[in-house]
Amino acid sequence: MDEAAASNVQTAASLQRKEAYTPLANFTLALIQAMLRTGYYAADHPQAKKSMTGLYAQFAGLVEGRRALTYSLLEKQEHTEITVDGYTEVATPLHQVMVSGMADLFTPKFLDFFSRWKLLSFTLRPDTTQEEFDTFVELMSQVPSGGPIQQANERLTQALIDHDIINISAVFRHEMVGRERRLPWRVRMALTRLRRDLRVLPMYKKATKEQMRRIKLQIIDDTIRPIRTPILLKDFLTNYDLIAADVAELEESQVEREIVANLGEEMLVATAHQIIEELKKLGETDTVATTGEEASVVIGRCVGVLRDVADQLCAIGSVLDHDFLEALVQQKVLPPEQLPVEVRRAIETRRLANAFVRRKDEYLKYLRNPAANDATKKLVATISRITPDLLRRSEYVPVVEIVEVIDEGTKVERMARFFDQVATLLRKELATEAIIGYLLGDLRRQTKEQRDRLVKIIGFIGEAAAAGLLAVYEETDDRALRLSAFEALRKISSKALLPFLSQLPNVETDWAVVRHIITEVAELGDTSLAQPLVAFLYHENPHVRHSSLTALFRLQGAKAEEHFLHAIHDRQAEVRQTAVSHLAAINSRHAQAFEYYNQVLNPDSRSGPKESDAVLIEVCKALSKLAEISPDEAKKSEELLLAALRPVKAKGPLGLLKKAARSHSETVQAAIWEALSALGHEKSA
Repeated sequence: MDEAAASNVQTAASLQRKEAYTPLANFTLALIQAMLRTGYYAADHPQAKKSMTGLYAQFAGLVEGRRALTYSLLEKQEHTEITVDGYTEVATPLHQVMVSGMADLFTPKFLDFFSRWKLLSFTLRPDTTQEEFDTFVELMSQVPSGGPIQQANERLTQALIDHDIINISAVFRHEMVGRERRLPWRVRMALTRLRRDLRVLPMYKKATKEQMRRIKLQIIDDTIRPIRTPILLKDFLTNYDLIAADVAELEESQVEREIVANLGEEMLVATAHQIIEELKKLGETDTVATTGEEASVVIGRCVGVLRDVADQLCAIGSVLDHDFLEALVQQKVLPPEQLPVEVRRAIETRRLANAFVRRKDEYLKYLRNPAANDATKKLVATISRITPDLLRRSEYVPVVEIVEVIDEGTKVERMARFFDQVATLLRKELATEAIIGYLLGDLRRQTKEQRDRLVKIIGFIGEAAAAGLLAVYEETDDRALRLSAFEALRKISSKALLPFLSQLPNVETDWAVVRHIITEVAELGDTSLAQPLVAFLYHENPHVRHSSLTALFRLQGAKAEEHFLHAIHDRQAEVRQTAVSHLAAINSRHAQAFEYYNQVLNPDSRSGPKESDAVLIEVCKALSKLAEISPDEAKKSEELLLAALRPVKAKGPLGLLKKAARSHSETVQAAIWEALSALGHEKSA
C-alpha cells in the first residue's frame, strides 16, 4: 500500500471513530458553550437560559446505560489535554472525540475552566438531577473570588454540599497525592479522586443511608474503572495508605476490601501475580530506589493487600493455581495448614521435583542398575509423582533422561520386565487430558531443541496423545512443527500413524514433506502401513509417486505387484524406471509386464514415443533375471530381446534406398546383449 492510500485509510478510520463519538462531541461542545455564556451573562439572562435549554436532556441521553462521565486533565511532558472517560471502556482524548476545527477552538476554552479552578477532573453520574446539573454548570462558570485558590476550591466544594449536589464530584490540583512515590498519573488521579469523594461524602447530611451506600459503591467503581490493568491496580492497592488516614471515619479497611471485592476473579489473580513479582524484587534490596522508602515497609503494604486479595479469592470459591498458592505460602500470606489437601500435596511434589533435579545424575545412575529393595520402589514412586510437575513447568531435560533410561532398560533382557512395569506406571501418570493438552500447547510454542525433547516425551506417553498430534498437524502452517508432530506419531506406534496417513493427502500440500513422511514410514517396516500409501501413487508430484513405489516395495514386496504394473505407465520416466526395477526384484512374470517390455523394446510393437534409455536398460535387466525362473521364461525373454536387435527400415520408397538403422542406442544394445548373455544365448559373447 502506498503512502497516499495509507493516509486515506487512516483518515477514513479517524472519521468513522469521530462519527461514533458524535453524541459525546455534541454534548461536550454544548457544555463548554453553556459555561462560557453562563459565566458571561447573569443566570437569568435569555442568552444564559438559551445555552442551558436542552443541555440536561442531552446529558441524560448520553449517560443512559453508562456508569458515569468523567472529564479529566492529563498532563504530559509536551502538553496538557483533556480526556473523557465512561463513554467507552477506555479514556479518550478530547481531540479524538471532536471534529478538528471545533476541538482547536473550544478545547483551549475548556482548559481555561480547568486552569481557573485548578481542577483535575469532574464526574457526572447518571443519577444527577437537572437541578444538580444546572447548579453545577452555573457554579463552574463563575470566576473564583479573591484569595488563595485553595480557599476558592473549598468554597466551591461547600457550595456543592450546600446545594446537595451529591451525584457530581470535582477534584482539585492541590488535592493530588502520590507525587513523592512517582506513581503513574492514572494511579495518582484514581487515589486523589477516591480520597476526595470519600472525604466529602459524609458531609451530605440530607442523604439517606441507602443513598450513601449506593454512592460509595459507585465512587469505588468509578475510581478503579480507568485503571483496570493488573500493573496499575497493583500500584493503586499497594499505595492506598496514602489516603487511608483521610477516610478513617468511613472504615478505610472496609473500603479497601470493597475495592478488592469490586474486581473480577481474573483481574484479582492477575493483580496478585503482579504483587508477588513486586515482592520478589523487593526481597533483593533494602531500599526502594525511586522513592527512598525502606523495602520492608513496602513489603508490609504488599503483603497486606495480597492477603485481602487471597481472602476474596477464597471467599468466591476460586480454583487457584498451585503455583500461585505456593507463592502465597512463601510470602507468608497464607499458612500451609490453610491450604487444601491437594494443594499441600502439590507443593510437596514441587519440592521433591526440585530435589530430584538437583541430584538427577545420582538418581538416574541408581535407576540404571536398580536393586530389588525399598529404595528402588521409593525412587520409582517419586519419579511417577514428580514427572507431571516437571512437565507442567516445561522442565523437559530431566524427563527426557528418565524416558531414555527406561527405554534402554526395556532392551536389556534381565531388566526388561522391571522397566516395562516402570514405563506402564509412568505412562498412567502422564496420559491425562491435562498433561497431554499442556504438552501439545507447548509443542506449538517451543524452539526446535525443546520440540525435539517434547517429541521423545509425547512418543513415550503413547496413543493417548495421537488424536491431539493429528490436530496440531492439521492446524499449523509451520512446516517444522508439522514434522515434529509426525515424528511424535511415528515414535508412538503404527496404529497411531494409520489415521494420520489416511488424512495426509487432505492436509499436506508440501510435496517434500509428504516424500519425507513416506520414506520414514517405509523405514518402520510395518506392512499394515502400506495401504494408506497407495493413494500417493496418484500424487501430482513425481518425487512423491517415486517414493511411494519404493515404500510399497519395502513394505509389501511381491504383494505390491499390481501397483508396480500401474506405475510402468506413469508419465514420468524416473517413476517407470523404478517400477520396472521393482518388478524385476520380485521376478514378476505377469502378462502386463511382458506386454510393456515388448512394446518399449520391439520397434514393430511401439505405439507411442520412444522410451528413455534408462527405462530400457532396466527392462533388459528385468528380462535377464527370468533365466532363474524356468527355461520357458528364459526362451520367451530371449526372443523378445533378439527382436529388439533387428534394424528398423524407413517406411515408404526411401526404405528401399536407405540402409536399415539401429532400433536402439549403443548403450541399450549393450544392455540387450548383456541380458542375452545372462540368459545363455549362444551369440551373446
